[in-house]
Amino acid sequence: MGENRGQPIDTSGWPQGGAHRAWLSFCEDLHRRNGFPSRRELATAMGLTSATRVNDILRGRRWPADEEQARRLLIALGGVASEIDQGLRRFREARRVRRPAPPQNSQGDGYLQPIPAADTREAAIPRRSVAEAPVVPRQLPPAPRTFVGRADERAELDAVLRSVTEHSAVSATIITVDGTAGVGKTSLVVWWGHQVQDRFPDGTLFADLGGHGPGAPVEPSLALSAFVQALGLPEHREPRGLDALVRAYRSLLAGRRVLVVLDNAADVDQVRPLLPTSTGCLAVVTSRGVLTSLSVVEGAHRIGIGLFTQHEAEELVRVSVGTDRAAAEPSAVAELVRLCARLPLALRVATARIATRRRVPISDHVADLGQAGQLLEMLGCTGDERIAVRTLFDWSYKQLDAAQARLFRRLGLHPALEFSEYAAAALTGVDKTTAYRRLESLVDLHLVETVYRGRYRMHALLHVYAAERAATEDPAYKRHEALVAVLDWYAYTATTADRLVFPAHPAVDVTLKPVPVPSPCTDRASAWAWLTREYSTLLEVLSHTSDHGRHQTTVVLAAAMRFLALKPPALWQARLEADSYGLTAAKAIGDRMSEAIFYRRRADTYQMLGHWEDSKADLERSLALATAEEDSVLRGEALCGLGRNYKLQRRYEEALVCYQQALPLVRGTRTGYVEAVVESNLSQLCIQLGLLKDAVRHAERELRLRRHSGDVVGEAYAMHGLATAWQKLGDHAAAARLGERAVEIFRSAAGVERYLASALETTAEALICLDAPERAAMYLHEAAAILADTDDPRANDLRLRACGLRRSQL
Repeated sequence: MGENRGQPIDTSGWPQGGAHRAWLSFCEDLHRRNGFPSRRELATAMGLTSATRVNDILRGRRWPADEEQARRLLIALGGVASEIDQGLRRFREARRVRRPAPPQNSQGDGYLQPIPAADTREAAIPRRSVAEAPVVPRQLPPAPRTFVGRADERAELDAVLRSVTEHSAVSATIITVDGTAGVGKTSLVVWWGHQVQDRFPDGTLFADLGGHGPGAPVEPSLALSAFVQALGLPEHREPRGLDALVRAYRSLLAGRRVLVVLDNAADVDQVRPLLPTSTGCLAVVTSRGVLTSLSVVEGAHRIGIGLFTQHEAEELVRVSVGTDRAAAEPSAVAELVRLCARLPLALRVATARIATRRRVPISDHVADLGQAGQLLEMLGCTGDERIAVRTLFDWSYKQLDAAQARLFRRLGLHPALEFSEYAAAALTGVDKTTAYRRLESLVDLHLVETVYRGRYRMHALLHVYAAERAATEDPAYKRHEALVAVLDWYAYTATTADRLVFPAHPAVDVTLKPVPVPSPCTDRASAWAWLTREYSTLLEVLSHTSDHGRHQTTVVLAAAMRFLALKPPALWQARLEADSYGLTAAKAIGDRMSEAIFYRRRADTYQMLGHWEDSKADLERSLALATAEEDSVLRGEALCGLGRNYKLQRRYEEALVCYQQALPLVRGTRTGYVEAVVESNLSQLCIQLGLLKDAVRHAERELRLRRHSGDVVGEAYAMHGLATAWQKLGDHAAAARLGERAVEIFRSAAGVERYLASALETTAEALICLDAPERAAMYLHEAAAILADTDDPRANDLRLRACGLRRSQL
């Protein structure tokens, strides 16, 4: 054969049929489609000293020395990654079925002989002899000495790895691992890579792409250059241009099983050229941003990394500072975890400092960290800016555009770590849709996290950092305007929700500022849902307004927290704190009417908690203020509170006197709500004292008042009270009828589960007397389920009664 380009392979000496012919035919096809490169060109590309050797292989007279030489031939022939994979499969099949080698010195033309290793040269791509140990790249950085937690994420990585080995694929597998700065993405991937890289016998490649750091991100061509050299291509043989490097890289990976770790990626455009395409390869990409496009286009498996759980964080502290030392100061360990916001990097920096100062108690270190304004400074004293928490946050912040950065800074002003799209809109002065879109962009960058649709959370250290950026970059008046806007929005929305949930109840007399961001509360159900969703944030906002002397806003917010009385007992202490905030603020601005209201409300909360003397003291103060202000309704309400205090202590006669004194003071006033409350309590007291006809009369008056005021939930409450009175008088049919109607209304209303359970029990008692045990058992089971949700000990008793009724019917 000549050496001029354009001459095809002479196939006259090929064997007829079989796997060997298929292999040679595949090579001939590549040779033709790539313009018939000369034997000399092919030899140079393969690292051979003789073009004759290449000619012998292509004519079927010799066999490649090993699979590596076959790969280099396919690359030299111009094959792309998929073609190289296919060619190597044909080569393996041909090698598997080829005839045994002839005896030594045999000259038969039909026998394939390997090219001796002596025919290679260093100046070209190095070809390893059969006896030579392959140089396999293992580029992972050292694994973390102490690695804890991340069981779920490790399981996800392992599951993807199993899918690579157990199922056939048409291309390489890709995993993206994303999370906020300092959350431990690199630690997880590097640690896991060390555990599994033995599954990749052809090597492990690693590149820090510098997506978030002090300099510019690494150019893909630079990373590719390092990769192809690690895979055996000499530097002087590297092709020029990104596209050519990509082809060389993927060709070198063809037929190999290689783990490729691309750490700290900036974006998908930086990553894509570095992705392997060959079956059996696995690429793991870490990034602070969500690389959605890789999931959509390349089918990447996404694994999101969040903050440590409390258990994981405490485990890291124990491993870092010593188990005995941590066990001796559990409260200090818990506070350290809280201050570091369960951020792994922050915990590692803090515990490294603690571990080297063994004579200093952990609590002293924690006290230093907890000093106002010192947290990020202390977590930055490492001597290495790459692991200084503030520096990492700086690198993330610099990636934001102007609108994203402004929102991020405004979120640092928000009094709580959790917030809605509405609150973000109020902070930034934009509409809800724009706020949502910008929040989602911050989610993708892991600067905030999604709680659920439209609700977000920022972890504590980022919140501190955002506030610092706001203080540095935004004028004081701008920060003030943003904070006032969001506080006004909370006050307006909380009051709107309160009035929808308690439409007939007396409210604190306040004038609300109009707000540009609309309230999400449009009816009782949406108002209850909003209050339930926001109560922890509202408490944080309330604490903020109280601490910063925003008394009028504090009064408004505290007044809207009465809904906590309808929540489980665990939240009643929070209502007590809210009442106290409101009381202090009312005193500060000299609002004596609000002061009287908050004394009475706090007295109600004390009663719920069983603090009778504290309740009585507050009610007497409220009564004195109402008398001084000559407000008969407030006096009546204070007397109602005193009566309830006695009633809950089963001092029924004293309670009756208080309610009888209150009735003329509140009759015919305002919405009729307070009068209805008095009538309701008089009915209940009459039942306890055996005055059953009086009990019915008071309950009927209550029902008329509730209906007149349009208070549907109050109407159901009155029906239940009247059902109880008729039940005591022996009219079980009337009791059952009223009870079932009350149950129907309570089921359709939110936040009245305890009232529903009581009405179900009363109705069941009436049904038992009417010889309807099956329906009674059904009601008792429903009541038991409701009480069980609130850990009420009576739940089991009701369940046993229901089961007994059903057994009696068998």
